[in-house]
Amino acid sequence: MPQPFKGNRRNITVRLLEPDAAKLRAITASRGETQNDLVASLVLDYLETVDLSQLPGQEALPIARAS
Repeated sequence: MPQPFKGNRRNITVRLLEPDAAKLRAITASRGETQNDLVASLVLDYLETVDLSQLPGQEALPIARAS
């Protein structure tokens, strides 16, 4: 059965030490989910905590602001 469309996505690769990869496989197997879904949800949880405007090296665009 085809998977539901989850929007446009970009592939990333993560390399884990073998013991960590084995633990990830065990966790996802016991939960009945994919490794991809678990890692993606963990990354998304982290990304929600990051304010891009506070990152070093980011500057405001020179666009006039309406008052």
